[in-house]
Amino acid sequence: MTYLKGYAGSILKVNLSTGLNERVPTEDYADLYLGGRGIAVKIYWDESPPHVEAFDPESRLIFATGPVTAVTGFAGSRWQVCGKSPIHNQFSFCNLGGAWGAQLKHAGFDALVLHGRADKPVYLWINGDDIELRDATHLMGKGAITCREELKEKHGSSVRVVAIGPAGENGVTFSTFLADSDSSGSSGLASVMGSKNLKAIAVRGENKIHVANRQKIRDIKEKILVMIGGPVKEVLPLSPMIPIDRLKKNICYGCMGACIRATFPGEDGKRGKFMCQSSIFYEIRAFRYYGEYNEVPYLANKLCDDYGLDTHGVETMIMWLSRCYKSGLLTDEQTGIPISKIGSREFIETLIRKISHREDFGDVLAQGTHKAASTLGEEGEKLITDYITKTGYNPVYGARMYLTTGIFYATEPRLPIQLLHEVSTLAVRWAIQAQASTSQSPLGEFSMLDSLRNIGISSDAIRGIGKRFWGSEVAADFSTYEGKAMAGVRIQDRQYAKESLILCDFTWPILYSAVSDDHVGDPTLESQLYTAVTGQEIDENGLYKIGERIYNLQRAVHNREGRKGREYDTLEEFNFIDPLKGDFGNPECLVPGKDGEPFSRRGMVVDREAFKKMMDEYYDIRGWDVSTGLQTKAKLNELNMKDVAQTLESEGLLA
Repeated sequence: MTYLKGYAGSILKVNLSTGLNERVPTEDYADLYLGGRGIAVKIYWDESPPHVEAFDPESRLIFATGPVTAVTGFAGSRWQVCGKSPIHNQFSFCNLGGAWGAQLKHAGFDALVLHGRADKPVYLWINGDDIELRDATHLMGKGAITCREELKEKHGSSVRVVAIGPAGENGVTFSTFLADSDSSGSSGLASVMGSKNLKAIAVRGENKIHVANRQKIRDIKEKILVMIGGPVKEVLPLSPMIPIDRLKKNICYGCMGACIRATFPGEDGKRGKFMCQSSIFYEIRAFRYYGEYNEVPYLANKLCDDYGLDTHGVETMIMWLSRCYKSGLLTDEQTGIPISKIGSREFIETLIRKISHREDFGDVLAQGTHKAASTLGEEGEKLITDYITKTGYNPVYGARMYLTTGIFYATEPRLPIQLLHEVSTLAVRWAIQAQASTSQSPLGEFSMLDSLRNIGISSDAIRGIGKRFWGSEVAADFSTYEGKAMAGVRIQDRQYAKESLILCDFTWPILYSAVSDDHVGDPTLESQLYTAVTGQEIDENGLYKIGERIYNLQRAVHNREGRKGREYDTLEEFNFIDPLKGDFGNPECLVPGKDGEPFSRRGMVVDREAFKKMMDEYYDIRGWDVSTGLQTKAKLNELNMKDVAQTLESEGLLA
């Protein structure tokens, strides 16, 4: 077997039905598909038949790292879990941080592929070359945090654990994994793991990751630190709820610390992750209920982590339950849930427990908001039509605000957060500088934009970034649909390559430079890093071509699973008819307009005809058939995917 720099060298495949395992060389996949999402979708294409249901024993569940994982200093120790999601019975994925992925590589494996179903509850123990299924009966019903800590106590503190909670055990469609450092992963794939009778995976390894050019890696690391202005040493305030002096920086394995990841000590004295949406999803409702800021939102986050529920899914479900209560459609007595006390600790504890254990009305809610609404008939379904996407989430960074993101919502299988962030984080940084210092957020006196004002960027910079990263300056003008199709293609290709290396969304791509004259970042850094780590020469466009191949393979998988082209590439109707009301931290919905001038999208909708034309242009740039949105044989052959083209052609799925 040829040794690949940057890779562990092997992929571990475990049959949970028999307990047998085998190793296959990573080099069979790495050249065309890099790692991470790329290798995962290739394995899925090869081994998981399209008719197999999410909870079928033959459904593959794939844990994958990339060539940069465990190479320190690059915000690169990410890992992905991929498989068929029970949310929509199609291929999906999630992305986690912490140290579990790095430990899998140190154990000698670039990926782990699971299929089959154990005849009793088990956990998988990977100790270097020693692979064993062990009894997990004593862990069943326990929270993911408890499970993790018990396995670390048994096997040692150096062990890294990913586990599921009761929600994953009981097949809740929006269940989550939880790993060390409270790293969580969504898309309901934890329930796929639960369906296989697998409670946890504990891994330990001591192998070193060898790279091709260590000096070049050091040079790139120094360049990045200069560009981003050094590591973020302070904890940035996301919320007025938590005194900043109680937060503590908490970075993932080998990271430069250029993100807002932090921990907070709860009422039990134990520290837990506090960052992003999960830390504040219950905050506004708790403030309304108590009339003050307290720790109940943090508790809500920890309950979701331990039981194994996606906070995005829970947040949207609470929106729907609130409407059902106000309309008289649901009551406390009917549900056994104190809906009248939304915002309280009692409500969130009861809701999460009942969903996770599928108790009473919790069994209905465990199917997700869309299916729960359908059980109540037309009245229940009417209450979700203007704020929930087809994947069950509220439309953050949506098409009414950013236009380009409509492409991602239309074509992706889940909340496409990495794609959304490339557009939204840049625009938010622009709004920080453009918005008046007196602006208020929906939380009252606290304004996230005010708290982050020192990282704002200018209109000239955002136009320059649009030209270099998205294909044109007009791509950064959100008053027009011009240039958005090309931007969508470039962002997807770049992000799919990034999701295969794997690099963290909080740092990559490096769009903005603190030191260059024009403040435009460097999109060649990813390809430089790949070359330095693996020794395989590639340039920016070559890396994007791999990203294009990976995205096309995922598109082919979805076509085979019933998501056939243009008829599925749609936005929810509310995008076209319901005016945009506001955006968190940016209530005036300010975005860059023509020549970078401030432009408000508040009160606006997606123009139906303009969206159709944008998708026409998108398909054309992609080399797909414009009328159907189906892939073409010529494009797949160009991407060295002749076998994929042959399969799709034989099944009538090519244009």
